[in-house]
Amino acid sequence: MKTILVDDMLLDLQLFELKCTDMPDFEIVGKFTDPNEAIEYASGHVVDFALLDIDMPGMNGIELAQELRRLRNDIIIVFATAHPKFAVEALKMKADYMIFKPFDREDIADVMERAKLLRRRQRKRIYFHTFGAFDMLVDGEPVRFRSGKAKELMALCVYREGRPVSIHEIVENLWGEDADGAGYRRTIKELADTLRDYGAEEMFLRSRGSLRVRMDLADSDFQDFMNGDEDAICQYQGVFMQQYSWAEPMVYTLQEKKELMLSRMGQHGKNEGG
Repeated sequence: MKTILVDDMLLDLQLFELKCTDMPDFEIVGKFTDPNEAIEYASGHVVDFALLDIDMPGMNGIELAQELRRLRNDIIIVFATAHPKFAVEALKMKADYMIFKPFDREDIADVMERAKLLRRRQRKRIYFHTFGAFDMLVDGEPVRFRSGKAKELMALCVYREGRPVSIHEIVENLWGEDADGAGYRRTIKELADTLRDYGAEEMFLRSRGSLRVRMDLADSDFQDFMNGDEDAICQYQGVFMQQYSWAEPMVYTLQEKKELMLSRMGQHGKNEGG
């Protein structure tokens, strides 16, 4: 879990960091005494968990948490404070937990266990694998589609990132000149039936003349990549939904974006080193 620590008291940061070395699920990717630096980092990197002091000069922890939630609404926020009076404000902004100073190793261990539990609860049942060959997983198991065309239709909807896909686009991409009305209607039913088999029918939406999938109900390597996840950026090796020729334009888009992201990451590393 990629973790940032923000506290104007350096000693508290060091104590929390020391405990993290005992828990391999947590990777401290940033320590900041200046909240603005934390926001700058989070705007270009994935952050799963943030431990924030509340009472800081300038921008306080409540304001910082609001900015971080704007950047990533699923970030786990835990406040550290010596002042119980801040508890009401923390609850109002829907913090995940609060720890009171002075804290010890047991307090930190409790916070981290709670963070892991929250992250597990946030994970979505559905996952799309798009780098390489396309696959859909539900609860970690590959979905067995009722036909190859049903799988390709799902891939096309994922490719469109949840935007509506018209019947014309479906026919053109999946059948071309060999299209027939019965074929695409059968494929739509096969996809709907497959999703119902896996208890995932709520993600497939049909309206007059178009289809779409609810990408807010799923995770994917593509989404992680677009969100700047460094692991996903490294995983992309120039192959995207390789079964489908209509997906080829995305290969070049992703490659250009990867080069730009790697350049920015390298520049950030130089700035930190300097």
